[in-house]
Amino acid sequence: MSKIIGFEKEFDLILQNLTEEKLNNSILISGNKGIGKFYFIIKIIEYYINLKINSKQINHHLSLLNNNSHPNIKILQKKIDEKTNKIKNNITINQVRELNNFFIETSVIENFPKFILIDSADDLNINSSNSLLKILEEPNTNTYFFLISHQPSMLLPTIKSRCLQLNLPSHNFKNFENILISQNFTLDNEILKLLFDITNGSPGLSIDFNFNKIIEHFNELTYSITESDSLSDSHNNIIDLFASFENEKLNIHLSLIKFILIIFKKVKLGINVKKSYLSENILQIQNLSDKITLDSIDNKFDYLINNQNDLFTFNLDKKIFMINFFTTK
Repeated sequence: MSKIIGFEKEFDLILQNLTEEKLNNSILISGNKGIGKFYFIIKIIEYYINLKINSKQINHHLSLLNNNSHPNIKILQKKIDEKTNKIKNNITINQVRELNNFFIETSVIENFPKFILIDSADDLNINSSNSLLKILEEPNTNTYFFLISHQPSMLLPTIKSRCLQLNLPSHNFKNFENILISQNFTLDNEILKLLFDITNGSPGLSIDFNFNKIIEHFNELTYSITESDSLSDSHNNIIDLFASFENEKLNIHLSLIKFILIIFKKVKLGINVKKSYLSENILQIQNLSDKITLDSIDNKFDYLINNQNDLFTFNLDKKIFMINFFTTK
């Protein structure tokens, strides 16, 4: 079994309390998106299985876990809308209500607890949040909730108050590199550094980028943001590329634009960005900073913040969205 990388102390603490039956019934695991919170929880359950299950049955239980078919483990995530064939915007109240059936079912595994993973609790709407809160207020014995959150400030305070809260820190560069290596990714050091800077040390988010073209895309975006001709060839190339992305991938790449805008603003404000980032490609932003004004940086950033949610909620035209971004002055 592969070991956890980067959260060893937190892992040992949760596993020890779980095996000694001292763990809170509800645990909120927070931290930046893509750092491995879901993987962290799955690994805890894997190790628990190895400690508590008869050795002859361990492989069977691990296989059920890996295939998401273990009778004592329930994972709540956004579902596919059958009408649109797209992922729904929220975890629905009906999904939470269905947990009652999971609770009352007699466990086929003696003395083995039930685990509910909510990935992520940020996707709960007000109705499903309140429905979950009622369950958390009266937890079943030998049942554990693991709530994943990328932005715990979005959750109901009453939900957070019912949970043991554990924040996982961002990875340092060495752990970030080792995690990608463990996933069989061998990358040029400069690509690794740029991905580390862009994602704030998130291996999960890094995997969503095209490794072979990340430097090219970064440089093209950096240059295009400062171009005065709003419909240049470079703009059109980027617009067509971004319009072709599925929602999740587009969301990740919009974060790349925000990252570049933030660096531009830091440079304009006289902040030495070289001290804060590893990649040499950041220097290109310094070299181009005279071609963009602070007002333009703020306006473009505000455009993304104010319109990005509507883009996905109402399934707006991605091409028009990107055209409007580049024409924002």
